[in-house]
Amino acid sequence: MEKRITPHTVMVVGATGLVGSKLLDLLVAEIAVTRIIVLGRSAPVLDSNKIDFHGFDFQDYTSIERLFQGVHSVYCCIGTTIKKAGSQENFRKIDFDIPVNLARFCEKSDVTSFLVISSLGANADSSNFYLKTKGEMEKTVAAFKIPKIAFFRPSLLLGPRSETRYFESVMKVFLAILGPFMIGVFKKFKPISNLVVARAMIHVSYSSSNVKVYETDEIRWMGR
Repeated sequence: MEKRITPHTVMVVGATGLVGSKLLDLLVAEIAVTRIIVLGRSAPVLDSNKIDFHGFDFQDYTSIERLFQGVHSVYCCIGTTIKKAGSQENFRKIDFDIPVNLARFCEKSDVTSFLVISSLGANADSSNFYLKTKGEMEKTVAAFKIPKIAFFRPSLLLGPRSETRYFESVMKVFLAILGPFMIGVFKKFKPISNLVVARAMIHVSYSSSNVKVYETDEIRWMGR
């Protein structure tokens, strides 16, 4: 007997970013996905009758609560750098406050899956502000009562960016040279493409896992 595909609605936050834009491409092609609610400051380039864009400045969160009703999976692909954010305070408002507020609405609206892009090395006890913030975000989000919560900790992401990041450009060249020698415990530091991460997120959204953290090597395996 042919397996029945249950149609559902998903939400993508950060759909214009490196992973989010690729994820949106894949979700539009997914037969089971009938509606994609996109939250963000600017509309995605991709045009599809599945996409339902809602402009949002990430200030008044109460204005978007209604959008979570009937949503199956929420993909949070938000992420920035302290330099781009302008300050540690602004960085935290993006990389901590946004995922935590989304998780709160997921819990209240009975969303099945909440999938979040985090960072390699995320640790709430880290002395590094960036990694500490990511770790605190994971710890806070994991406490919400959502059937499935997944954190993705990719290493350096490969793919076309709208802005140039000098340090990342240098690291990409450096790691490309070292790539063949990065085995064992060093495998998780190998760069990974945005397409592979996006595929892995969709794969996990259909799995039966609960709260789980996915490192680069596992992400790569799922996103093949």
